[in-house]
Amino acid sequence: MQSETLVAEGVHNDIMTPHRIKVHIRCRHCGETFILRGARDANGRIETGFKRCLCDNEDDFEIEPLQ
Repeated sequence: MQSETLVAEGVHNDIMTPHRIKVHIRCRHCGETFILRGARDANGRIETGFKRCLCDNEDDFEIEPLQ
């Protein structure tokens, strides 16, 4: 008996897994920088799970997608 790999026709790997995007986040209060990976949600926003900086800033950031 021969083992075969199952492949769904018409389904691409990029559809099955969310496209990950690197994001550079810089705190405008203390200058700390973070580079995280995230995925775009239905509204086009990038969700990384980032909540706040080490200085407890939760609102004031520069966010830039990286290539």
